[in-house]
Amino acid sequence: MPPVEVLVYDAPTVLGVDENDPDGYIPPDLLLKGIDVRVPIWSKQSPDGKQDRLIVVLERNGIAEFTSRTSYTTPISESEFIIPIGPEFLINDGVVDVSYTTMNWLNNPHPSLPRKLTIDHTLIPEDLAEVRFPGANLHGYLNCDTVPPIWEGVEVKVPPLPDFCRVGDICTLEWFGYLSLNGSDSPIAETYKRIDKRLLSDQEIKSGFSLTVEPYRPHIEPMQNKASAVANYTLYRGTRKIGASIKELVRIDRAIPGEELPCGP
Repeated sequence: MPPVEVLVYDAPTVLGVDENDPDGYIPPDLLLKGIDVRVPIWSKQSPDGKQDRLIVVLERNGIAEFTSRTSYTTPISESEFIIPIGPEFLINDGVVDVSYTTMNWLNNPHPSLPRKLTIDHTLIPEDLAEVRFPGANLHGYLNCDTVPPIWEGVEVKVPPLPDFCRVGDICTLEWFGYLSLNGSDSPIAETYKRIDKRLLSDQEIKSGFSLTVEPYRPHIEPMQNKASAVANYTLYRGTRKIGASIKELVRIDRAIPGEELPCGP
């Protein structure tokens, strides 16, 4: 009898885990709810009426901590299977692998490559140092006397970043405008600005850097009299959030006493 060809499948995917993250960090909400392992239907099923088995294993250091075994009668109509792994198997921090094996009616195994997953319950800091607005005056205002004028853009200074940051991480700055002096009520939708800055050097991490909110329309121009803006930054490694800053407010007032129109173009 000729030897049985052993198929080796691609690693399974885990819903909600970034497929581009080689470390497979499990998002915090999934650590609490559990994960779903996606297994596509295998290419070679047993003859009709026979039983194929699917075995999904979660291993740590080569020791199985979770095993799921299910049987299916061929022909199998499903295009994929979702195997849940409960949060009780995601309690201990560390690196695990999830993989699967199919067994045909002759008990011939066909394994998959493993998918690396990282379990990390470390709390993400949400209180990193806030941004500054170098153009604001001593009272925290951007106004008609601001240099350079705010219609050329607003400089936002991101402070030195934490030691855990690495070159290649992403710093995402977000800016919202308000028709109040204290950032209350709903933000002005069209003023929203997001700037994604990839950290290019250790110097940027150690010393911080400046980003400019522009263009003037629509991100700044709507704030005219007794208005404000709020900005903060969030740090990402790939798509995984690793930290966020406190929100910081700057007041904006372009009203000119005795004039009907505010300053600016």
